[in-house]
Amino acid sequence: MKKALFVLMALPVLLAVPVTPVAADESFSYELNVGRDEVDVGGFTVTISGSEATFALLIDDTATDWRLDEMHLYVGDTPPAKSAPGRFPYKHQDLGGTLLDEFVIDLSEIDLDGDEIVYVAAHARLVMQSGVDGADEPVYVYETTWAQGEYPIGKGANWATYFELELDQGGEG
Repeated sequence: MKKALFVLMALPVLLAVPVTPVAADESFSYELNVGRDEVDVGGFTVTISGSEATFALLIDDTATDWRLDEMHLYVGDTPPAKSAPGRFPYKHQDLGGTLLDEFVIDLSEIDLDGDEIVYVAAHARLVMQSGVDGADEPVYVYETTWAQGEYPIGKGANWATYFELELDQGGEG
């Protein structure tokens, strides 16, 4: 009887202790394909730590000669309505042919409606030296890539895609 009384008396104290949920670090990966040809050139990863997310685009230099020239990132509270990457809210231009580019974004500032879902689309303009001209100057070609998300952006034959991140579960890929 004394044990039951102790448990009943201790229960309100235990219930009054605030518990702060801690999000575990999680990482999700998506393929990058050149143009519509589905030639794999690297990957796009999202790494979540607490309320911050790192969005990184990495070119696999062992598999391709393509390099990053520009990166455009959409992270929003609603799905992207148009596949106009130059109008995405996050962008890095004139990357100079690097292999890696990334953004770190506080997702608590993005999820304005509190449904714990944000939408992500990642696009890059790639550059590759294709040769030299008559004056021995490099000649470059350009192509685009999208992180291969689950949902198409817009209507028609557009190959742009986006995906959802569910923040209450750390993300989904």
